[in-house]
Amino acid sequence: MFPVSVAAYVVALVLVIAVVERVTAPGALPAALSAHGVVPRRAVAPVAAAVTVAEAVLAVLLLAGMVTGPSPLVFAGVAALFAGYGGYAWHVTASGRGGPCGCGGAEVPMGHWVTGRAFALAALAAIGAAAHDIVAPLTRFDARLVVVLLAAATIGTLLWHLPAATRHPEVAR
Repeated sequence: MFPVSVAAYVVALVLVIAVVERVTAPGALPAALSAHGVVPRRAVAPVAAAVTVAEAVLAVLLLAGMVTGPSPLVFAGVAALFAGYGGYAWHVTASGRGGPCGCGGAEVPMGHWVTGRAFALAALAAIGAAAHDIVAPLTRFDARLVVVLLAAATIGTLLWHLPAATRHPEVAR
């Protein structure tokens, strides 16, 4: 129960952080998509908007599920979203296109750590989908849930900041 619940809440936390970052830095994703040169220029704004809406809808559904009972379909959708991010980040990194990750607040260059973080989050969401029935709901607030939430907050925060923390200052200049 504990590892699955922690995985589920890590995914929920990071997804909420991603949505907040999109709202507070709305130009970060379109600028990153333009810099990568993968998405055609005229499609940058619609793609960025679609990604933002998908993240927001999945975050709301996931948080609602933490109260009413998590849905394996929502977790699968989140897993697909993060796997898509991982595949895109891998393509951008492998092709040498570079540019910012478009993650929001801190400008982190696209790289292996961004790719790894996305795939790690996809795996955690897949665990949530596979074992959704044993995720501790927010309605059963007790000491175990407090431990799960503290662990998820710690791991989620570390995972969110991983690419920025591993960046070499010399490369950033």
